[in-house]
Amino acid sequence: MQIPRWKLESIYPSFSSDKYRKDVDELKKSITAFLEAIHDSALQSDSVSWAARCIQAYNKADDLIGNLDSYAYAGFSTDTKNPDASKELNKLEEISLPLRNAVVIFRNQLEKIKDKIGDADFLRNLETRVGGSYGFFLREELEFQKKQMEPGLEDLASDLSRSGGSAWERLQEAVSSNLAVTWDENTGEQKTVIQLRSLAFSPDRNIRQKAFELELKAWKSVEIPIAFSINGVKGFAVSLNKRRRFSDSLEKPLMQSRISKATLDTLISAMTDSLPIFRRYLKAKAKFLQLDSLAFFDLFAPVRGAPVRGSPADEPSESWTYDRARDFICTQFDSFSRDIGDFARQAFKNGWIDAESREGKVGGAYCTSFPLSKESRILCNFEGSFSDLSTIAHELGHAYHHHVLRDETAIHRDYPMTLAETASIFSQTLVFNAALENADPGERIHVIEEFLQDATQVIVDILSRFYFEKRLFSERAVAEVSAEELCEFMVDAQKNTYGEGLDPEYLHPYMWAAKGHYYRQELAFYNYPYAFGLLFGLALFNRSTKEGESFEQVYHEILRNTGRGSANEVTANAGFNIESQSFWKSGLDEIARYVDIFVDLVGDL
Repeated sequence: MQIPRWKLESIYPSFSSDKYRKDVDELKKSITAFLEAIHDSALQSDSVSWAARCIQAYNKADDLIGNLDSYAYAGFSTDTKNPDASKELNKLEEISLPLRNAVVIFRNQLEKIKDKIGDADFLRNLETRVGGSYGFFLREELEFQKKQMEPGLEDLASDLSRSGGSAWERLQEAVSSNLAVTWDENTGEQKTVIQLRSLAFSPDRNIRQKAFELELKAWKSVEIPIAFSINGVKGFAVSLNKRRRFSDSLEKPLMQSRISKATLDTLISAMTDSLPIFRRYLKAKAKFLQLDSLAFFDLFAPVRGAPVRGSPADEPSESWTYDRARDFICTQFDSFSRDIGDFARQAFKNGWIDAESREGKVGGAYCTSFPLSKESRILCNFEGSFSDLSTIAHELGHAYHHHVLRDETAIHRDYPMTLAETASIFSQTLVFNAALENADPGERIHVIEEFLQDATQVIVDILSRFYFEKRLFSERAVAEVSAEELCEFMVDAQKNTYGEGLDPEYLHPYMWAAKGHYYRQELAFYNYPYAFGLLFGLALFNRSTKEGESFEQVYHEILRNTGRGSANEVTANAGFNIESQSFWKSGLDEIARYVDIFVDLVGDL
């Protein structure tokens, strides 16, 4: 089977289609209806009726912008040179500006009603008559109301973000997706930086090193515009955070993540304490590869080519074809839930996945949902490694999460970054455990090492990104940061986390340019939620192994409630205390157990 591109016709035939244009018009009307409801003085005399009307209008507008924006970004992210997609993104940003302003006014009016009626009576009345399920939403809106500027300034900030923070984000995407270098001087063959990064999985160290050095050379050639881009994004955020009276760069992400400061502090502390575990794994991998220490370009090197005692000589296994990856994922999903397996088959069959790596397409992977169509689409760059298979399983987890919430209102589909990784990590863990169970003795070490590769990225590398971004925000609040300083910050962060696990002469100073998450102006610190998701996902998987078939319904209910409360509340309902050091340590201990097995297997070679 040819590696596929996704199909979008069931969403909209094109930007010029009647269906697309009709929804654009509907979006404009729904925003107007939301504003009218907010300002309706007759409705305001009955606070409950007013809140109900506003919530109804907001849900409709949010569904429309979600569907339209996902379609436009799907076109842009698979072809960043596409002028139509870029124009539509800009148009949708302009059309949705009044919606952002309406939310600001809605929050202010909500605060006035609360003050007039009294906090307790106000929320009690609304939760009883509008519906208890909206109580959390209303409380959260009141918290954000305390952190917003007056409506005129918020309106201006939204407008300026189109040519400010959002424009800098698109610059990084456009430059990185089209950045290419000559791979073969004789043939003139070109490779994009995304393709170069994929060669980190090559069994040939010379190829890995060549790709790494060419990648750094490529980033060096564009470091000035990319440095301006990250300065623009973070500078924009620093200015707005100050105006909105956030105490520091982390307060807003914590609110968006719906976790307490105590939860983050406990998580970061547990991750930091676990670093020796991962360094032990990295040293063992270096030993396996017969190296004094690993270079950054060895992190994803396959552990192949040597027998394990008591097993036949290990021959390098074939790479994963797309068909084989598809069948394996569906089979393993079936082992937990036939519903999840059937959903995955539907996604593969109906062309929901764009897996082909090509010039002009953004790197990495993501899943986006289309609320009106009740469908999702997955972007990835499949090159045939088990890690690529794992990525598809991860993104299918996101898509299944959307599927579970497909009949919920927009407000109840809005879950935080932390809980966004719940279904994806759970699905990824399903695939890993199945691969481990099916592996023969000679293959077992490779499967475990694939898991440890991913875990190292989610704990160690994510921690380095957290340290880097925290320092970047601090320095950017004072002055612009040069490309040289950005590289210095990144190397320092990697030394502090990887430590003696990596050769300090071969770190990756340009990870700040390669990772698109740094360029999300409205979504800073999109790093620690991955660690949260991994450890919470492992906790859920361990619970599922104990409870068996009965856990499927529990799991479904956990996903359904991710948009109805804080991360602390949702995880508490699942039986976990995420402000406890012991909770995070239990997940890290599970990883440590696999490190012990890996080290023993390496010693047996």
